[in-house]
Amino acid sequence: MTAEIGQAAIYLSVLSCLWAIGLLSFGLWIRNARAIQSGRNAVIATFILISIATGALIYGFVTDDFSMKYVVEVSSAAQPLLYKITALWGAMSGSLLFWLWLLTVGGAIVVWQNYQRNKQTQDTLADYSLIPIAIVQLFFTILVTGLIDGIYNPLARFTDGSVFADGQGMNTLLQTPLMAIHPPTLYIGWISLTIPFAFAVGALASGRIGSGWILRSRRWMLFSWIILTIGITLGGNWAYQELGWGGYWAWDPVENASFMPWLLGTAYLHSVMIQEKRNMLKLWNILLITLAFQFTLLGTFITRSGIITSVHAFGGSGIGGYFLSFIFASTAGVIGLIVYRWNRLKSANRLESLLSRESAFLLNNWLLVGLTLIILWGTLWPIISEAINGEKSTVPEAFFNKVVIIPGLLLLFLTGAGPIISWKKITANNFRRMFLLPLVIGLIGGALTWGFLALIGYTFPLYSVLCSFAAVFVVAAIFAEFYRGAKLRAKRQETSFVNGLNLLIQRNKRRYGGYIIHIGIVILYIGIMGSKGYFLLEAKSMTLGESMEVGKYKLTMIDAFEKEYANYLRSGVIFDVAKSGKKIGTMEPAIHNYYRAKPDEEPTKESAIHHVGMNDLYVALANVPRDIKTGGVVNVQAYYNPLIGIVWIGVAVMVLGGIVAIAEKSERSGGA
Repeated sequence: MTAEIGQAAIYLSVLSCLWAIGLLSFGLWIRNARAIQSGRNAVIATFILISIATGALIYGFVTDDFSMKYVVEVSSAAQPLLYKITALWGAMSGSLLFWLWLLTVGGAIVVWQNYQRNKQTQDTLADYSLIPIAIVQLFFTILVTGLIDGIYNPLARFTDGSVFADGQGMNTLLQTPLMAIHPPTLYIGWISLTIPFAFAVGALASGRIGSGWILRSRRWMLFSWIILTIGITLGGNWAYQELGWGGYWAWDPVENASFMPWLLGTAYLHSVMIQEKRNMLKLWNILLITLAFQFTLLGTFITRSGIITSVHAFGGSGIGGYFLSFIFASTAGVIGLIVYRWNRLKSANRLESLLSRESAFLLNNWLLVGLTLIILWGTLWPIISEAINGEKSTVPEAFFNKVVIIPGLLLLFLTGAGPIISWKKITANNFRRMFLLPLVIGLIGGALTWGFLALIGYTFPLYSVLCSFAAVFVVAAIFAEFYRGAKLRAKRQETSFVNGLNLLIQRNKRRYGGYIIHIGIVILYIGIMGSKGYFLLEAKSMTLGESMEVGKYKLTMIDAFEKEYANYLRSGVIFDVAKSGKKIGTMEPAIHNYYRAKPDEEPTKESAIHHVGMNDLYVALANVPRDIKTGGVVNVQAYYNPLIGIVWIGVAVMVLGGIVAIAEKSERSGGA
């Protein structure tokens, strides 16, 4: 009965979405407050109904209801409770229901925020934004009803009344703690982009094309950026630990699908500052947030259509065409509104100089959008190549690594130059006061890097030198900004420098939170430079008692082990780790063989990682033979990854800066 209640709730939510769209549109058109309120109530009703459906599906997992098709597909009796719950997003049907539920949460929050705001003032902008939110909700609701080809209702039972003794179990790669966090984090980041997009559409529909919609949706945009940053990083960390290839980013299509909206969202966060400060780029900002939203749908299309192969992707289905149709239809709707409001989208001011903060932010935007298009081209190349010559061919990781270097280095430099260059036009005094010292310090940093790398055998590490120059320049420029501002604040308030620094940040959290993010980006770049550019790899087929070396470390395979768990068998080996002849620890890489793994699911690799300061010694196994203790051969890969710990620290600093920035009241325009 619980499943039937959930299915009924999904069908009713189709009606509530239609009611919200119809009553909000009608009420805003004739300015009828009762119709508008009815539309808001329908948005809340959709949230309640989809919450009931989601709860019913989770109940089916927890109670092992193997009369439900989706429960059989992604769960089993032996599956731990955590993974029974996370099975909600473990396959196509459930993940779309979870996506829809998050959308309804966002819609309900917008209604609540609008209610709180309207206690002080009547404002219909949020009501206009609820219409596109309800339209997106309607699209996903129709998908999960099971009424279209390619996807079934996640609460449906088997049509012949079958009740299985057990389920097939969730994909083995998803049965890790990080995968209990990573997918929903990405979903939340993607879905929260819907709200700024909806406010942009609401601004076009209502004719209020100023900065009001940006201010109303700013925290949503920052929240999305923070959560996407966390989600992308969790995915990289999961790949590092579970896939056994020693890296954290390989330009996989699904990785790219999460990264492209992040790039466009980052561009948007910079460009809106120009609209707020100089009343420029109104059209560009609406296009950017529209692209960011549409790329979340494109990412969903990539992961669920089956057209591109990925370790992260769902199986193929027929719903790709529906996503493409919705992307084209919603984009056409935005273009129609842009044409209708064309005269109001004209900028009040023009770019006065190529050497100005506006120009720096525009260059930042062009680079970020350009990177997005390059990544999109590489991601979709299998489809393009198949259309051209009839065969799918993939773009290698090396292609992406090569083409992103120069734009990436320019973006790194701009993280320091953008905040310190003056608005409208740079002056000689501004250059001397703000740029000269950071440039000199940056050049010194680049020269020292060149000297150090040359000393250890790298003849001309050009990109590393440029990265170090830009990184040191950015740190010097931003620290100087903090120092000048804190010193001035302390002098005015007659307090200590530390108190002055605190007052400075408290007064403009958005600006100085952004600076903290930039420092985090510098740290991240240094970590990527070290871990991607200077890693060591050794591979060897070994038997017990044999040793291998990677860098200054010696690994000796001393024993093997095997341990049974509720739903998998853990098999591995034990290495003694020594440096310069002195034992520093042991490592235990392993393989997990899941009892209920599907035929196309391989055993998972559980890498062993030994942290040495900011560096990692990393060992992964390709196999663990049953006869290992009697001479069986183990294929081992060992990596030395320098500075990889700095990657995770850099992201943590970026997130900290985002939290500082989002703490600023949404009505403040702030600085940049």
